[in-house]
Amino acid sequence: MAKQTIEVLSGVGEIYAGERLLRSTTYHLEVSSELPAPLSSVATVVEGSIDITGMPEAVVLAGADGLTLRLEDGRTVPFTLGSTLGRINVHGGLPPSPRYSSR
Repeated sequence: MAKQTIEVLSGVGEIYAGERLLRSTTYHLEVSSELPAPLSSVATVVEGSIDITGMPEAVVLAGADGLTLRLEDGRTVPFTLGSTLGRINVHGGLPPSPRYSSR
């Protein structure tokens, strides 16, 4: 299935376990839609990575549930560490950007 990139996000975010801040790290996320998608719904995929260089707790993060990445724009995404190279598996997609939300 082909993918079309919708949004690319990079910056410095914070990793939380529950409400506890573990550390700040750089991140890179790519949001894409899978084509062809049914007209009634758009299937989106979020792929990403975090910098785990010098992160001794990466081994612990690899088996942890309940991790959240807070992006620079304030959005949060639940994730699990998918590899020892820093690939992350984002769960539940990416919430809408706060700069585009109506007030």
